[in-house]
Amino acid sequence: VRRRIKKDGITFEKPSDVVPLLRHYADRKQENFLCVSLNGANEILNTRVVTIGLADRSHVHPREVFADVLVDRASAIILAHNHPAGSLDPSEEDIAVTKQIAQAGKILGIVVLDHIIFNQREYLSFVERGISIF
Repeated sequence: VRRRIKKDGITFEKPSDVVPLLRHYADRKQENFLCVSLNGANEILNTRVVTIGLADRSHVHPREVFADVLVDRASAIILAHNHPAGSLDPSEEDIAVTKQIAQAGKILGIVVLDHIIFNQREYLSFVERGISIF
């Protein structure tokens, strides 16, 4: 007799699945860069603030992103950050840092599934918008 033990984790299937986990960061005055780590079944293991920046930007390095993700033994991550000013349009820096993190993840065997930018009312998904992560 085989039995399956199912974790009580939240499974990521589309960007909107993780947005509720991020909403309480939407009203922050400074940009918060977050990382959601997932296991091989796309179940959410952890959500962490990687850096807290200025009102309009947050400096982030792959080293900080992957430090705790490696401890989680995650297979994939979702990046996210709030835009305190309200606009959801990704900056050139947002796109560049996403590509840098995705390249580092590729070396580590950890897939970057998406990058979500959000404010108090709505969100933008790089994947849904067709913005290349690589």
